[in-house]
Amino acid sequence: MTKNIHHDLTFTPGIKAEVIPKQETKSPIRIPQTSEDVEAVYVRVTPANGEAWDGAFAIGFDSEHAYDGVYGWPDGTSLCVVAGGYSYVFKADSHGKNFLRLEPMPVTDVQLVPEHKLIVIADYTNLFAFSGEKTAWKSERLSWEGVTITNIGTNHIFGIGWDAIADKEVEFVVDVRNGSHTGGSQPWAKK
Repeated sequence: MTKNIHHDLTFTPGIKAEVIPKQETKSPIRIPQTSEDVEAVYVRVTPANGEAWDGAFAIGFDSEHAYDGVYGWPDGTSLCVVAGGYSYVFKADSHGKNFLRLEPMPVTDVQLVPEHKLIVIADYTNLFAFSGEKTAWKSERLSWEGVTITNIGTNHIFGIGWDAIADKEVEFVVDVRNGSHTGGSQPWAKK
């Protein structure tokens, strides 16, 4: 893959994770496990304590617009790999066992909010915030289709979403502490 892969290990300073070419992998662990040779993002994970291992994370969507990234998780011991819009969370020292694929699909953006120990993941219509061990909140629908995070403040996430009825982008503000919001478009609401 030659496209830009996002990378932020702020929450996991003792863990190394780097995207590597397929030809450099050493017996990669397929996530999820499959006998087929599927397109994947290849990541070499070096836990704080333990041996390095290579993972082949199956991509969700084979598109130049699909989101890819590697992120530290707020618990300090886990990673999140986004491969073609699918997101996988796992303990860095688990060698890919007991991974969890998160609900937002496809992932369109990921932002860390260190002040609140949250990772915020966007799909086409909502924002999802995760703390170290659980889902912190899920926003109400912010857009008909297309959420763009434009800025992260101390307690707020600013962005734009598509309002199909008005045929324009509209601004929204989401409270990082609880997921409540103002603005955005609400396709189900009667105007």
